Amino acid sequence: MVQKTDRVTTGLTKLDALTCGGFPSKTVILISGSAGTGKTLFGLNFLVEGARRGERCCYISFSESADELMRACEGIESLRDAKRYAGKNLILQYVDIGKLTLNKFVHTLALYPDVDRLVIDNINKLLLFAETDRKYRIAMVKVINNLKKKAGCSLLLCETAAGEVDTGKGESFECDGLVNISFLDLEEKPMRTLEIHKLRYTAFDPRVVHNIVISSKGLELGDAKLI
Repeated sequence: MVQKTDRVTTGLTKLDALTCGGFPSKTVILISGSAGTGKTLFGLNFLVEGARRGERCCYISFSESADELMRACEGIESLRDAKRYAGKNLILQYVDIGKLTLNKFVHTLALYPDVDRLVIDNINKLLLFAETDRKYRIAMVKVINNLKKKAGCSLLLCETAAGEVDTGKGESFECDGLVNISFLDLEEKPMRTLEIHKLRYTAFDPRVVHNIVISSKGLELGDAKLI
């Protein structure tokens, strides 16, 4: 199990170097960004990295079916191994939000078997079922506490408005880490950038902008970008 080690590799060599070897074990990290920034591929890359290491990995999606997620992996060379592990130590699970309530999801998650890596995409869809911001925040805390018990490391993907790091409902405060992926329009075409805003138990340079390249070959974190 992952909890026997101090760090969980992120799937990106340079990001591991920036975070003292990866994300701290037994933590929940918020991966935020607007639509199209690459959050889903980041999450899949994180899990495929774990599956290659023999770890038990699970992707819970409120948006895309297992077939759609697998299709996304097939389009990226470094993620094609997902097909080899799917149904074994890599589970891609679609959850129909039409049949979901906030309390039901919290209860169901508590019954999940222990895993080494878990990704939920995207966590802010739980807002659809929260009667008030307070109830959403309470449910968020319950989800995070459950994840710390059941998973070696968890990523919560959170879709935000451009320029924001969460929905404004407290996700970034409750999570142990915050990594924001966004678009930068300083050159001829927009580039994806990654910033670490928060990471508990880790010495790092906060909010340094790094170019993150997503190509047909894979995901790669570049050098710091001067703005």
